[in-house]
Amino acid sequence: MRARTPGLLAALACLAAATPAAAADLWPLPAAESCSPTGGRLAPGQPEDGTPLPFQPGDTFGLDRLAVLEKFLPAFLWQERDRFFFDGMRIEIGPCFRDYAPPAFYRHATAAGAGKARLDGEGGLVDYGAGLPFAPETIGKDDAEAGLRWLWNVEHRYQAAGFRGKFRLVELVGRTGRAEPLTGEMFKILLSHRADRPAPKYEAANARGNFWVAGGLFFTPFAAREHAWRQYRNVESMTSVRRTDDLHAYLPQARRVRRISAADTEGLYMPAFSVGVVQDQQLPIAVGGAAGAGGAVGGSVAVGVPGGSGTLQTKRSGFEGLELRPNLYAAKVVGLHDVIAPINLANPLWPANADRDFGPWGLSFASDRFELRRALVLDATQRRAAEASETARMTLYVDLQTLQPLYVATFDTRGEMTNIGMYASRWSEDRTDYPRWPDDPARAVRVLDPVGSAFANLAESGSWRRESWELVSTPPPDDEVKRKLSTGELTKRH
Repeated sequence: MRARTPGLLAALACLAAATPAAAADLWPLPAAESCSPTGGRLAPGQPEDGTPLPFQPGDTFGLDRLAVLEKFLPAFLWQERDRFFFDGMRIEIGPCFRDYAPPAFYRHATAAGAGKARLDGEGGLVDYGAGLPFAPETIGKDDAEAGLRWLWNVEHRYQAAGFRGKFRLVELVGRTGRAEPLTGEMFKILLSHRADRPAPKYEAANARGNFWVAGGLFFTPFAAREHAWRQYRNVESMTSVRRTDDLHAYLPQARRVRRISAADTEGLYMPAFSVGVVQDQQLPIAVGGAAGAGGAVGGSVAVGVPGGSGTLQTKRSGFEGLELRPNLYAAKVVGLHDVIAPINLANPLWPANADRDFGPWGLSFASDRFELRRALVLDATQRRAAEASETARMTLYVDLQTLQPLYVATFDTRGEMTNIGMYASRWSEDRTDYPRWPDDPARAVRVLDPVGSAFANLAESGSWRRESWELVSTPPPDDEVKRKLSTGELTKRH
């Protein structure tokens, strides 16, 4: 294991003299490995009861003792706990507030840009370089823009250079079956505002005004095989809500690349397909129906499944919530809440373990390590939500130290909860084979890779799960990045 670096908030303490209060007072972060925290103990808005933690590192919990953990889970998750926790599970409590702080170069970029980034009149971000746009010490709890400032920090949290790797996406339908999994590979490469790149531009080679580029390639099912895509997000989107992404997809049937409308795409894109529903008596899912709208846009292709009982229109990218456009939202800070979360899984997912048990709903990471983390809770409402939007508002839990997403709940325009999501990560420093930075192998990595997520769709009683155990966040060499930037590469197997 590599040596730890000081926490982000502590490293920025030098800025406190120029601000009304130190981050330790405004957004208190417990000391690493401390299992006796103060503040953030109960659900946001409730008083602290001062009682000791009902668990310690190494403790295990089955379903019969789950009630002990109620106050350390979001209320919306507890409400639907049967979907995420199951009889036979074994939660292991990991360390309290382990230090996952980003590396020094990212913290230095934050300090170098302190006081420069600002919000424009439409909630856009201007004069931003790299690192966190808004150092925590500069965000007052009573600031009317605190929520939006934090949301921009979440968007620009440390992610190394993005992510890349294989994925398996499974949509779960009804009490009797599941959709045939979609498997493939996916990447997102940050091109601008990269703290590992030289100041003042902080740009990767061939950025050409793009904030990031993402794309993927399907392996299975057969009818989706060889479909590939590219998504380009321009830096202009940070100040213009009308600036949409550039989307291109390769259709193997037509043997050509087609431009796709991105009018409804906020996060990471994945093409939609109709996939066969497989009957599975080992996977009793509650009520029938597909997962709710959001994430994926595009044409569909019918995929036949021998012995299947119908088709399902996939609607998820599997990477929901990892990319935001904060200027689409009005946001506020709800508070701080100490929660347990699978921020650093111990047990492998697909492809290392293709047969892991996710419980009867297929959504549970509960047979694994959950760690105590201090979460920042944000509430964000779309400024121009469509009348029938299932995601007009969200309550987002992010880790206060790293701003990595932990949990999310979405609500429709009527205020009814529509989706509940849980995110799972994996710590680079626990992996002896983790790839180094290609331009500087000695540079620290220190990143939480988003290796899994599970969403329950309450509106249609469907659900989905993504597994990406081997995901990494250091970039490929610049010449490979250049190839990935080209839509011409879509015709050459991604």
